[in-house]
Amino acid sequence: MSGVMPLPLMRTVDDLRGALSRYGLPGDRERFEAELAAAIGVSPTNDFAGAAAVVRACRHRVLIRNSPEIMTALQGARGGGGST
Repeated sequence: MSGVMPLPLMRTVDDLRGALSRYGLPGDRERFEAELAAAIGVSPTNDFAGAAAVVRACRHRVLIRNSPEIMTALQGARGGGGST
């Protein structure tokens, strides 16, 4: 694979939204918004740890899906019978 697209910086929630829209799978952005809203809705007003966990998980998904090394390993596992 040549021409790997560089990922954008994901320093803010808005950066992550943009990355999900551009690099995510269909529905990722909408799922993120729903999960984030649900986490914020049940959070105490002085503790948004649940919302932060949603942000970290979605950021991690973008990084994994756009890592050539991880995608090559997944393709190998799917086509190679799962040997390590």
